[in-house]
Amino acid sequence: MATWIVGGILLLIVGAVVFKMIRDRRHHKCSCGCSHCSGGCHGC
Repeated sequence: MATWIVGGILLLIVGAVVFKMIRDRRHHKCSCGCSHCSGGCHGC
């Protein structure tokens, strides 16, 4: 039973990270975290 609980928690965490990555990509946010990015950094 504990395995299912831990697996569910991990699935939620991974799902949240993937969802945030997809949402950031759709909003064209820079993945390097710089607010002054003009699209030249590695993540843009």
